[in-house]
Amino acid sequence: MKKHFLSAALFSTVAAFSAPAFAQTATVEAFDQPIELQLGGYMTWYGTYGNQHKSTLTWYGLDIGNYNHADIMGSAEIYFSGKTTLQNGIEIGAMVQLKAGTDPDTSNHVIDESYLTVDSKTGRIILGNVKNVSYQMSVTAPTASSVGEQESDFTRVLIAPAMFAYNKATYALLDDVSTKVSYITPTFSDLTFGVSLMPGNKTKGKDNNDLLIPDGGIKLFKYGADATALYQHDFGKFNVEASAVYTLYKPNLHANSTVTPALGLDAEKEKDIKEYGTGLNIGIGNWTIGGSYHYTNMSKKTAEFLIPYANVARGAAWDAGVKFTAGPIETSATIFQSRADSIMVDGKKDIYTQYQLSGKYNIISGVSAFIDLAYLNFKSASDIRALSNKGPAAAIGMNLNF
Repeated sequence: MKKHFLSAALFSTVAAFSAPAFAQTATVEAFDQPIELQLGGYMTWYGTYGNQHKSTLTWYGLDIGNYNHADIMGSAEIYFSGKTTLQNGIEIGAMVQLKAGTDPDTSNHVIDESYLTVDSKTGRIILGNVKNVSYQMSVTAPTASSVGEQESDFTRVLIAPAMFAYNKATYALLDDVSTKVSYITPTFSDLTFGVSLMPGNKTKGKDNNDLLIPDGGIKLFKYGADATALYQHDFGKFNVEASAVYTLYKPNLHANSTVTPALGLDAEKEKDIKEYGTGLNIGIGNWTIGGSYHYTNMSKKTAEFLIPYANVARGAAWDAGVKFTAGPIETSATIFQSRADSIMVDGKKDIYTQYQLSGKYNIISGVSAFIDLAYLNFKSASDIRALSNKGPAAAIGMNLNF
């Protein structure tokens, strides 16, 4: 019932914005032109190094063994985007992001984000497979990293141990690029508000579609909502950015009771997952300092089910950092930490900490070289050595934006 309500609300909202425009432009030949897509995107390639404990167990029950210390990694996307302006000033746009086949984590996920936009004086509507407004608007620690200070690619170099509970970011992650509708207001008095409504956890609006989750039939949540407020102001000698986030998901435990019967999901009461976050950055001259905090609250049974699939756990995550920019050079020092309730030891927490130094040199417009140095520590609440991991990691490479 809620899905039908959200769909009806979405249709009414888009129609309200676009119907007058179509009525006015139907007889105006100058505006009766198709949208022409333009090319854009990025490409990143880099060499990596990591040194970790060979005895650490993976989620598949295997130890890391002779895992390569060095490797070549990369990712790339091609953007197809276009827009047109209607006679009354409303702008209609489209974006399709094509994975370029360099990221093994998304080898079966050829299309990443795909959505349309409606921009007018009353704000922006975003409809399709796209990340939520907390991802788009949240303030996190300033960083010059090219491999990520949150949702970092370094967690592909040093592997998270089996049964390890942690949150990978200080914004909501569970809905990923599932189908949703978002609305972002115009900026009033330096304040901007956004909300995302997620009627399901899959792409293309089909709950039985398994593009996001490798195990067919897994349903992470029934529906969700995400709201974010962003404040940005320049005081002259310094500037401030601050954000606040609230996210709610309805888990879908009963739908998965046949997939993981040992958890007894069919008898578990489905309590809402609630997430709260805030962030603050202050810029003074060439320096920016700041950080963010995020708390995720859910039942233990929900956490036990989600952790293998989503890296979302019950607990807090925070980051802090400082960034320096001088001409083409950007450098930063950051720390990210997650403290989540262990699913192995009652009353204790698994602690993930990442220290990172990052540098970037912008050679010309669209071309930059970078280096990232990090130390990762997955400290399990369990005394079992194979359920923890730690070690240094490094990456050096180039970014291309086109």
